[in-house]
Amino acid sequence: MDTPHKTAATIAEIIASVPAFVVSQMARAHALVNTPDQQQDILDAMPDFGVTPAQALTLYATMKGALSSIGLAGNLPEADLTIFVPKPDGSVTYVAPPAPAPEPES
Repeated sequence: MDTPHKTAATIAEIIASVPAFVVSQMARAHALVNTPDQQQDILDAMPDFGVTPAQALTLYATMKGALSSIGLAGNLPEADLTIFVPKPDGSVTYVAPPAPAPEPES
């Protein structure tokens, strides 16, 4: 194979691997921010590392939408704005989902 074809093959491999890498990192971030009993502390610490929680939430939702539109989002959960509530100052408040209703007794 000549050099242009080798280079093109390398580029094609890179392009093909990007969505899977992005999805895996998004799934990882989603799992981390949902660490039980630490959600708000994690959100509050994010600005210490150069990103506001609202920026992270917006990026996640945008990337999820883009990946979904081309059929590559896999099983990534939606950004739930009823649980992660953005505020105008860039912060996000974690609102725990309601506990499941108890099963009716038979």
